[in-house]
Amino acid sequence: MAREGITFEQVAAAADALVGQGVSPTIRAVREHLGTGSPNTIHRHLVAWREARPAATAAAPELPAPLATALANEIERAAAAARAEVESRLVQTQSEAADLAAAGEALEAERAALLEQVAALTTERDTLAGKAQQQAVDLAEAQQRIEREQQAAESARVEVATARLKIEAQAERQVEQTAELERLRAALSEAQQGRIAAEQQAAVLSARLEAITDRASRAETRVEGLEKQIQQAGQELSSARVQVQAQQTALDGAVRDIEAAKRQVEEARAQAKKAGEEAAELRGRLVAVQPGKG
Repeated sequence: MAREGITFEQVAAAADALVGQGVSPTIRAVREHLGTGSPNTIHRHLVAWREARPAATAAAPELPAPLATALANEIERAAAAARAEVESRLVQTQSEAADLAAAGEALEAERAALLEQVAALTTERDTLAGKAQQQAVDLAEAQQRIEREQQAAESARVEVATARLKIEAQAERQVEQTAELERLRAALSEAQQGRIAAEQQAAVLSARLEAITDRASRAETRVEGLEKQIQQAGQELSSARVQVQAQQTALDGAVRDIEAAKRQVEEARAQAKKAGEEAAELRGRLVAVQPGKG
């Protein structure tokens, strides 16, 4: 804020007080008396104070009228000349003083403006210092956030590397599993081919078993027929014994028939036994070649 300058009344009062003390009211004396004030402002007010003061008149001694008149005329002429010169110098001095006063006031205003700028700059400096301190705090917090983000990024990179290793290991396991799957598929295909061959062989063996079973069944039927014949022949032999004497020839023939029948029975039994053994063997082979059994 610009400092308020001294007034004309203050300068006039100080000048009157100095005159009353018998001191010449110079710019320095007035400024010392007031304790403040711009020299240019004091000079401008002193000029106005001097112009406003009535001129002091001294009591003239009484002289003879002609001498007094001549002296008065000469004094008036000299005073007029001196006054004209003084007025001319005064006008020049006042003009220069006015210029100096204006320049001084301009400098004073510039000084006040500069003081205001200094105050504003000081306030701005304090504000900027506070902002700088806050910015330093914000910068420290930002640095901490950056460090946390960097740590998080590093952790993420480690996790990505770990996941990549896991993916590579999984890929290797997948390759191994694919190879194993191919081996299993080949083994399955081979097993399927073996099963088909076994089923074909089982079909052949089943057909042979059925044929042998049929042969065995026919052999058993034949054995049963022969046994019935033997039983009948035995009955006939019993009847023939009663008629031994009468039917010796018939008995001998019956005996021969019985012996032949016995041989046929033995042969039939041997064939049935052999057919049963072949059937058992075929059943074992059939069970061995059938999938999921054994």
